[in-house]
Amino acid sequence: MSEHFTHVAVCDDTARLALLHPDLHPELARALESCMDTARLGGVTRGADRFTAEIIARSREEARKGEALRDRRLREKLAFVLGALAHRAADRLMKPVFRFFGHKSDEDGPCEASIYMDIFVLREVFCGGDERSELYRRAIHEAPPGALEEAFRILWQRALVAMHTFAPDLSDAGAWLDKLLETRQRYTVSLERYARAAREWAPEKIRRYLDETRFYDRSDGLIRLARARQRGDSVDGRAVIEALGATDERSSRYARALAKALSYVLAASRLFAGEIGAEEARRLFDVGVDELSVGYEPPRSKATG
Repeated sequence: MSEHFTHVAVCDDTARLALLHPDLHPELARALESCMDTARLGGVTRGADRFTAEIIARSREEARKGEALRDRRLREKLAFVLGALAHRAADRLMKPVFRFFGHKSDEDGPCEASIYMDIFVLREVFCGGDERSELYRRAIHEAPPGALEEAFRILWQRALVAMHTFAPDLSDAGAWLDKLLETRQRYTVSLERYARAAREWAPEKIRRYLDETRFYDRSDGLIRLARARQRGDSVDGRAVIEALGATDERSSRYARALAKALSYVLAASRLFAGEIGAEEARRLFDVGVDELSVGYEPPRSKATG
């Protein structure tokens, strides 16, 4: 799945809400609080769900040895897998929609529905809720030809640089660089398509990809609480529990992705606490369950926001 804005937003909002939940293990909370950039890296990495349970279980064993969790590397590993679980949750809620609109493979790049969702998230979540929002929206809509593509490219590159720190092996730099280039994920996102969608922001496509799919509803409890925390408002943990319990199939896809991600993070917390084993955690993470199992059928009508 290529909609990285949405992946990062789900990762950020999951962390905002999980940090308020009373059942989140304190060490997992510390990992999120101190290593969010690493969590975001997990949030845009494919296939990490294959080893999440094992990393958490191994981290628990290391923690039992003493003061291991003071090691930042261990906290980074925990943050990475929590971000990867948010990625998995977003995939399970969004991929059925993309398949409905004809998308078959990540190698083909994002479909138009994915791009419209990403641009919506850029405007709704990352532009914030203050007077700066209008400035960002004007910049998106009034940019001259070519400028918007370059802006997207710079933002994307800056985000990737912020999330990665490459330390070369100076004893064999050539072999290190070969390994890096061979194992990196291929960059298939056409930023010109994002820029064109942001400029056009076509009402018919908004209706088809955002409204009819019930992608995002500002009235959903988890979304309201996430935006409140983003603004710096005080939110009680009990409100998160209530909103999580109220999220169901009538909720927007984005809210359901947050609910799914929170359920994964809370399962990870139980695994780290030793309440469940790795096999049960994998079941709770939906490992081995088809990503398209959630399904998608176009609803009759419900406006975004």
